[in-house]
Amino acid sequence: MSPRSLLKGLFPLFFFLAIFGCTKIKNTDIGADLLPAIDNVTTFDTTLSVKVENSFTPDSLLPRMTRSIYGGIGEFVLGQLSNDPLFGSTTASIFYELKPSDYPFTYQNIADSLYLDSIVLTLKWKETYGDTNGIQTIDVFKVNQYLRADSAYPITSSASYGELMTSRTFAPNILNDSIPLAIGKTTNQLRIPLPNAFGKQLLSFDTASSTSPLRNDSLFRAFFKGFALVPRKLNSSNALMSFDMDDTTTNLRMYYQYIKNGKRDTTYKTFTFNNIKSGGAINQIARSYANSEAFSSINKKQGDSLVYIQTSPGTYAKVSIPAIDEFKKKKGNVIVHLAELSMQEVVTPGRRSDVFTAPSYLYIESIDTSGNVYIPFIADGFQAGAYDPKIMGGIRKNSADPKGNIVSSYAMNITRYFQGIITRNTTNYPLRLQAPYNVYYPSLNSSFNLNHLCRGGVVVGGGSHPSQRMKLRVVYSKL
Repeated sequence: MSPRSLLKGLFPLFFFLAIFGCTKIKNTDIGADLLPAIDNVTTFDTTLSVKVENSFTPDSLLPRMTRSIYGGIGEFVLGQLSNDPLFGSTTASIFYELKPSDYPFTYQNIADSLYLDSIVLTLKWKETYGDTNGIQTIDVFKVNQYLRADSAYPITSSASYGELMTSRTFAPNILNDSIPLAIGKTTNQLRIPLPNAFGKQLLSFDTASSTSPLRNDSLFRAFFKGFALVPRKLNSSNALMSFDMDDTTTNLRMYYQYIKNGKRDTTYKTFTFNNIKSGGAINQIARSYANSEAFSSINKKQGDSLVYIQTSPGTYAKVSIPAIDEFKKKKGNVIVHLAELSMQEVVTPGRRSDVFTAPSYLYIESIDTSGNVYIPFIADGFQAGAYDPKIMGGIRKNSADPKGNIVSSYAMNITRYFQGIITRNTTNYPLRLQAPYNVYYPSLNSSFNLNHLCRGGVVVGGGSHPSQRMKLRVVYSKL
């Protein structure tokens, strides 16, 4: 037989193997867009009921704000959110150090030949959540205690502070305005002028002196321990602003004049957060749920008809699916093509989607109740050791509710987890549903961010909602 005839005879076999290899149903490979035809003979589509219990996040599970392994500290939140009908109010304060670029820190001339123009505290603005037109007032105080740059402060932490230095009243909508400066224009900044007396004091220090605060870090920290930015609780304030603490424009800048060639020349000096000696910082975020829908629903234990999920530090829900065990008992060993937990936003009286948006991401993990340990869905949501929401889901999407309202919806793929319960007898753990800022698994040395801190809240239908219930869709085939 010629080689050509041999290939021609084997071609049907190659074709069959290729097709079989590409379309063989594996619960690890197949997704919602590649499901086999549902014929109700060998392949079926069903939904399983879930049970949901709302809860407020305890202090032990709140994020700790600290530097990353690379030294960065990221975004901090500042402001007063006075009235979110769904989730109540939030007060966010920042306590932080700004330091010279190096020591000893010097000026162009001797102290008595320097003339202050102004001294300005600046924070790099990133975004605002809430009503950008509501008036905010930020008071600036002197911190009275040392802030540790190497400490992971709980988000409930605060710092003692004393002397009021100044205040700034503004609407957050101005933060992306272009601001003309002597050195050019700048945008996306909160600028707070400080008293000239403080700037003149800094300019008066002679670095030649062994006791000058500008001579070394210990002396500077003894002189000035940092700023406390505390929002006033005003009814007009209804927004939280995020600022990039690592940005070089988050700084303290002194504009001054000095004598150069017999004439005055203008220059500036800058104190920043990240220097040779990095600054410490605390971002205190205090939630209050009094008189909110979430408080009423969660504390009255009205069942799981409505589920309140607020981006951390916020609320979460415990999801149990005992119907999986019943499914396994009735169906036996099957091939699971899809196990998708889905939920849709419910429009309640307090919903203000034009001001308070839903979280960008929801996230689920297993709860090992024997040791109160949280376990990630490694097989369903991680690729090359990193979490990928495109694989697992939980990404906010728009959909129409039964009344035609455009609302947010979420769906999460837990197919491999479900298959493990069916075929490997793994435990059907309860799940924690949340909208986290940061997720950290110490045993895996894995950490990743999902949502912006404090940005978002949503009410979704629970397992007993009459028209928008949370459910687990399962597509499976008999063996």
